[in-house]
Amino acid sequence: MDLIFSVAFLAVVTAITCAVPGTFLVLRHQSMLVDAMSHAVLPGIVIGALVSGKTHSFMMIVAASLMGLIVVIGAEKLRNTGLVAGDADQGLIFPGLFAVGVILLSTVLKSVHICEDTVLTGDLNLMALPAEHLLVGGISIGPRTAWLLLVVLAVDVAFVAIFYRILKLATFDPLLAKTMGFPVRAVEYGLMLLVSVTVVAAFETAGAILVVSFMIVPPATALLFSKSLPRLLALGQVVAVVGALVGFWLAYRFDLATSSMMAATNGLVFIIAFAFAKVRVARARRRAYMHSKRASSEYVVTLKSSEVLAKVN
Repeated sequence: MDLIFSVAFLAVVTAITCAVPGTFLVLRHQSMLVDAMSHAVLPGIVIGALVSGKTHSFMMIVAASLMGLIVVIGAEKLRNTGLVAGDADQGLIFPGLFAVGVILLSTVLKSVHICEDTVLTGDLNLMALPAEHLLVGGISIGPRTAWLLLVVLAVDVAFVAIFYRILKLATFDPLLAKTMGFPVRAVEYGLMLLVSVTVVAAFETAGAILVVSFMIVPPATALLFSKSLPRLLALGQVVAVVGALVGFWLAYRFDLATSSMMAATNGLVFIIAFAFAKVRVARARRRAYMHSKRASSEYVVTLKSSEVLAKVN
């Protein structure tokens, strides 16, 4: 597979895979949970690499995903004590886990190929090199990271399809969902596990920081123009693909970092969409005001006409 096409393919797959679970985080007002998870998975990645001896292994995915869940469960336990205010529960956990990961990475795992710089922003171009491709019968079928992300995407889509009704009701009215006897807690933990797995799968292409952009910005942009969950999910994918392709082209054209340019493009798309939505809302309010003003004028004229007729009679 051609290198340019491999980079574009990996960019699109990373974007659409991250956007699926990110949609529910945006609706649940848990967007920054991605940032906590993406930092917390680092020690899991390091431990998995230490145990397996390589950075691409099932052990690494399992260990890193469990570390991501520690943030969710640990923050919930701290919050339930009533001794921690606001969202400090997450801030107390993930920095410590991230620091442990950095320490391990810079000491006992110096011989393992995990660059400290790419931990933060990933290296999408590196993952698209021929050495990182998956071979079938001696023929390259693309970056192995892209196929890992496609498997994760399939799992994400299957989870959403199977538990769609529960996810929808628990997102907009969790109390009603619990009253109806739905397993809300189990499904929420399942969603958090999928978020953690997705973060781990996208770690090498997006890093601990840019993954927040890929997971949150496309759904947030789509939310400006969506009034239903199916439309939000579909439009979020469209925004993700547009941001990935435009970001990739700009990075290729001006010799820039692909992942960073994709994140910047996502931000630019959101700003344009936000401005357009503001103009649309302002126009709708103006039309509503003019309509009410016209209706009020017609009422006054009708009232005066009634008074004149009453005096004549």
